[in-house]
Amino acid sequence: MTISMTDYFRTRQSDRKKETRYINVINKDNCTSCNSCATVCPVDCIYEVVSPVPSESYHQIDTSRCIGCQMCYRSPNDSSEFYQLTICPWNAIDMLHNPNVKPDDNSVLEPYYRGTGTKLPWPKLEEYGYQLFLDGEVFLPIAEESLHKYFHILQEEAWMYSEEDNIRIVQGDAETGEGFVRYQATQEGRDLLDCMFRGYKRIFMD
Repeated sequence: MTISMTDYFRTRQSDRKKETRYINVINKDNCTSCNSCATVCPVDCIYEVVSPVPSESYHQIDTSRCIGCQMCYRSPNDSSEFYQLTICPWNAIDMLHNPNVKPDDNSVLEPYYRGTGTKLPWPKLEEYGYQLFLDGEVFLPIAEESLHKYFHILQEEAWMYSEEDNIRIVQGDAETGEGFVRYQATQEGRDLLDCMFRGYKRIFMD
């Protein structure tokens, strides 16, 4: 089912009860808003970010509700190791091994943090950091405070951009809409994320 971002966050259901093996992320630069992914999603966690210019609309996945079923990427029953019956005609979806299930000993983000926080939630920061890396933005439900705390860390001016300079990965002022908050990466943050996720090992399919 295709649903606009405003309608999605107004009627959004709660997060899934446990972490799933995979999570999917849409690259908005490749997405044409053709609706192929949204029509097959069994949990309706894909919504459309509608633009006044129709050709600039795109879809996004609410990763905190995604169950990693692969249906938006490919048809598992009709695919094999030699052939993939893909759903997205534009190769706009990355499927990741969820960092929250089997975290690495050292996150790709960890070497770049120079703040005072300890025992940071690196897997969650990695999950949302990858979305920022692809799209430069993440939409979160306004009422889910537990999710916003991850972005408060990304908003700290504590990320190593150079030997001398620290930056914020995410802009300090987030845009609030009807039922959602939109977090946007700074330009320096996107440059840094390009370094962090270069050669990322968790991409299962892209």
